[in-house]
Amino acid sequence: MWNSTVKSLVFMSLIGLPLFSGATGMEDMSNPTEVVKKRVPVKIEGKKLLSLRVLTRPFSNIYTDKSSESPIVQSDVPALQPFYVYTRPSAEDLELESGWYEIGSNSQGKVIGWMQSKDVFEWKQTMCLVYTHPEGRKPVMMFDSKSTIKDIIKAEDEARVERVSKLYKAIDDGNISKDFVVNSIEPKRAVDIKKEFYLLPILDFEAIEFGNREARVLKLTAVTNAKAGARDESDIRKSKTYLDDAVAPSTVISKKKLKGLNVDIVWVFDTTVSMRPFIKDTLDVAKESSVKLTTNVPDNIKLKFGAWGYRDAVEDMPKIGYTTKNYTPELVDINEFTDVLSNIKVTKVDSVDFPEDMFSGVSHAMDKTAWSSTGVKFIILVGDAPSHQAGHKWNVSGFDEERLRALADDSGVYIASIHLKNPKAKKFNALAETQYRTLATNPGSGKGDSAFLEASTKDKEAFKKNVDKLTDAFIVNVKKLRDVIKEDSVGNMRKTGGELAFDDTVDTDKIMTKDNNASASKATNIANRMFRAAMVQWIGSQTEAKAPNDIVAWAIDKDLIDSDIASMDVRVLINKRQLDSLATVIQSIIQAGIDGQISGEDFFSSLQAATASIARDPNMVRQAKQMADTGLVPEFLEGLPYQSQLMAMTNELWGSWGADEQNEFIEALYTKVEAYKKIHDTSDGWIPLNKGVDEDQKVYPLSLDLLP
Repeated sequence: MWNSTVKSLVFMSLIGLPLFSGATGMEDMSNPTEVVKKRVPVKIEGKKLLSLRVLTRPFSNIYTDKSSESPIVQSDVPALQPFYVYTRPSAEDLELESGWYEIGSNSQGKVIGWMQSKDVFEWKQTMCLVYTHPEGRKPVMMFDSKSTIKDIIKAEDEARVERVSKLYKAIDDGNISKDFVVNSIEPKRAVDIKKEFYLLPILDFEAIEFGNREARVLKLTAVTNAKAGARDESDIRKSKTYLDDAVAPSTVISKKKLKGLNVDIVWVFDTTVSMRPFIKDTLDVAKESSVKLTTNVPDNIKLKFGAWGYRDAVEDMPKIGYTTKNYTPELVDINEFTDVLSNIKVTKVDSVDFPEDMFSGVSHAMDKTAWSSTGVKFIILVGDAPSHQAGHKWNVSGFDEERLRALADDSGVYIASIHLKNPKAKKFNALAETQYRTLATNPGSGKGDSAFLEASTKDKEAFKKNVDKLTDAFIVNVKKLRDVIKEDSVGNMRKTGGELAFDDTVDTDKIMTKDNNASASKATNIANRMFRAAMVQWIGSQTEAKAPNDIVAWAIDKDLIDSDIASMDVRVLINKRQLDSLATVIQSIIQAGIDGQISGEDFFSSLQAATASIARDPNMVRQAKQMADTGLVPEFLEGLPYQSQLMAMTNELWGSWGADEQNEFIEALYTKVEAYKKIHDTSDGWIPLNKGVDEDQKVYPLSLDLLP
């Protein structure tokens, strides 16, 4: 059965209402009563609607005419400010960097003035890059030419690794010649985009094969906010200052900042009837491990605890008590936490079926916990059943495990999951394992590694042992952390800017295990990986690691040593109008899929009826052979470097699927719309590219995985 939210959203899309509050509808809608002919911006080559834009480099000027001697309209234009192009320089002028762009603030003819080509970057698609978690991979190298990268990846594996390793060694040693092929590099420390905003717009790209995987060679520009030094070169062949910052270890931090570390641990418990035989033991283990952990944490490290319970949809089963419950509206210390645990009970009313609303429990724990403003965030999930899947009426969150994991990554939440495997629930255990394992696949923890554990409900000691091992590993790390704070300062360190310029620094690499220990338990290795990944991310945030800026270079979105590891994620900058437009279209497609299943019509016949009210040409839909030909999908998605099942949809493909495959397709689209709603309604992650812009003009770096 479909969630009532689906029905209401579909209804809203069909009557033409925006799906999200505050949305203003489709973008680029012209005023039909306008009689004055407006100037029209230059279109991107090959596009009918998308206008060409440029991004400004910091501390640039806008002039009244094509001359730096003409009056200045605006000086010190902020970095990253996008403008529409009304006159584009000739190819020759661009090549000589002597051209001028006539620019405007919108696509409605509001021309402002002229900017020199050296002060802007053409931005043909609103794509950008975000660095992945730096743990377990090499920093991204940025090259002068695309051909250099292609030569490297065409080499045999051994030759490639040898060549790339020599480049990294030269960078680490500072042994860089003027003709060095690498002009900049990602810093080793994790860059926190929320504290040190950076943008890596994609100027051009080419999809290639690398190690039997699809990869993208990307021409990018690196730009930061307009603050002091924003136009300082980050070319490592010229700037020793940037080079020193970039090679500073990801694990080094000042003692002063390390002493301010906050650690938040939130337990998420299944409190349904099926947990009744195990809930006391589960809570006892949580209590014992938390007390043990607190006893061994140094006083200067703030350790706080939280607890959530989840059951099932209380709207349909009111006697169950709650769907989710936050037992700690504010995170508490260990004394209060033990009292909280004593008050957690299972419901006396059974659910209708074995799966529960676990996804809502995890989602609310991530979003509604009063996390410390700065610190590391851990969730420990314990349950014996899978969650209702996306699209089920009792999955209140509307998410699946993959969307929740992606949102956890953006929020910096690390999850360990423990599945209490009930032999009597064999048909549900495989699904539960998939969900729990995916939720616990934390960034920086290794290729495909998951902080997932399971224990039979018949073996209570196994569950206790797993939690003990997790706790003991955390205790060992924290004890070493306490000891390393007391040690003398790190010697023989390269002097760098910011905090690391001081002698009073410590290298936490001494306490954090890099690789799995074959002699250690699985739980111990999980805890070590989680702790290290979380600390590397936190240290980058605290040391305010800075991304390169003011360069144009070529890079690849895979680790050049190990092609299985993604080094950068491609994102699309999308504003709230576009997000609303995309959600509306997807809802129409969902409705078409449901109607087609009921009526037996082919997909595009159903789609024609479902989209009749959203001002699209029904003939295009009826005559289309695949989704890309319908005119429904917003143009800003065309030509992106990813494979889309939706864009390739045909009547033949839809008809070849069974009911289960069709439902999976519809459910996947539904979870993406739910993610759009969540993104739309949160203030986190929305970037104002211009000062003082309206809320609906801020942009969000949407992952390609969230596109249809």
